[in-house]
Amino acid sequence: MKYIRLIIIFILLFKVYAFAEDERVVMVLEVNNIASSTGNIMIHLCRNQQEFSGSIPVPYSFFFTAKKNTVTAKITIPKGYYAVKVFHDENENKILDLNAANHPIEKFGFSNNFFGSYSELPPYEKVLINIDKDENFVKINLR
Repeated sequence: MKYIRLIIIFILLFKVYAFAEDERVVMVLEVNNIASSTGNIMIHLCRNQQEFSGSIPVPYSFFFTAKKNTVTAKITIPKGYYAVKVFHDENENKILDLNAANHPIEKFGFSNNFFGSYSELPPYEKVLINIDKDENFVKINLR
């Protein structure tokens, strides 16, 4: 019984230590070129290629009410490297709608304001940013 208690205490202490190492910072995200105040601005913060490509779920996903022209959001997240994907979900279905040619019909954008072709994501490395200060300013222009 003593060993079980020791194991439980060890596990709890490990979890507290692990979360203490996960230093959190603020990302101030400014999204520009919003066409209307309809729907939401969807934000996906991707920490690896699989999240960015959509092959696994994105753990840091947020939405804010759309406002014509610009929306600014403050998000508290762990320090680290992120690829930011943003789109204007005008019909509030939580997906970026595409036309028959597989081109987006809702406005979208990426960190570093880097765009690939309309039918493909840009390279993950081109949109990767380091969120490492107490407050980090990121500006994304939708197209």
